Amino acid sequence: MKKNPLKVIFIFLLIVLTFYILFIKTEKFKSDTNIIIKDLSQSQSVSILSSMFLGKTSSTMQDSEILKLYITSEDMFNKLNKEYNLTAYYSSSKIDFAQRLSSSAIIPYFQTTKENLLNCYQKDLYIQYDNLTSTLNISFLNANANTAKAIVKSIIYYSKIILNKYEKENAKVALQSILEQTKENKLLFTKSIKKLIMYQNKHHTIDPKIDVKSKSTILASLESKLIEKRVEYKSKLEYLNKNSAEMRLLLDTIHQMKKSIYNIRGEITGDNKNELNKKVSDFEILKNEVEFNKKRYIQALIKLEETKVSVKQNAKNLIIITKPTLAQTYSEPNKIKDIISLWIILGFLYGIISLIITLIKEHKD
Repeated sequence: MKKNPLKVIFIFLLIVLTFYILFIKTEKFKSDTNIIIKDLSQSQSVSILSSMFLGKTSSTMQDSEILKLYITSEDMFNKLNKEYNLTAYYSSSKIDFAQRLSSSAIIPYFQTTKENLLNCYQKDLYIQYDNLTSTLNISFLNANANTAKAIVKSIIYYSKIILNKYEKENAKVALQSILEQTKENKLLFTKSIKKLIMYQNKHHTIDPKIDVKSKSTILASLESKLIEKRVEYKSKLEYLNKNSAEMRLLLDTIHQMKKSIYNIRGEITGDNKNELNKKVSDFEILKNEVEFNKKRYIQALIKLEETKVSVKQNAKNLIIITKPTLAQTYSEPNKIKDIISLWIILGFLYGIISLIITLIKEHKD
């Protein structure tokens, strides 16, 4: 009976790869954790539904995506590599020959380069954001269960640091801008106060409106007393000589009161009928300028204090929902699933190649 070489090759591949999966491929243990990011500086008003249906990105989702980029980055790998010597791990006998890196490897894919080390690290790392719960799931695979758990803990630790580092750096930049704005607002406020004081000194007044009000009160009182004095004078004329000392004193008082009323009216209305309105208008403009600059300065001071607090405090809080787990059994490889997948793929390839060879033979005949 003639042997089919193609079938022999595929059977050989099937046996070798099955043996590799069962006995050689590195068994890795998985440690995972669930975290959530809370922004303590502001209320997260964007709901999950609105972010899904209206296309809006919530603060938690954005922070989670930024954190995901950092965890998968070379910066995070370098920190973990320094702590756990991942370079030695990925090129050690703990990793099977088909996945192991080596400095003497001929094929670039298996050489111990930064790119290949980062690629191995990213393959062992799993990060997924859950829109429904706004949580971030972080998992890591390692040949040692305790090491996998320790690496996940370190990822959380470094993530907490970097999460608030970005916020504090932004706050420091904003702080410099607000400091300059506060100085500028203070200068404007001081200048407006000086202008108001100069106006008051020049016109010998605290407030034209107050002056007019007080003088109007005095004027009303004088006019009332003038009427009383006139009535008194006319009454006394009936029985006293108008040239008597009392009558002359009373008449002089009336004349003085008239003069005072005339002078006060002149001070109120001014020499020009528009002078009073101009004084009041100029004073109101200066006073409103002082009030406006005062409010701007106060707002700048409030913003300055808020920014100073944000520089010092940790606005973003990383909350651990579930602690990093310690696996009792390996998670990868899934040997049964991998072997079944292998048989299906090899069987499919064998069928296609056999069909192609048969078609070629028939075509030749």
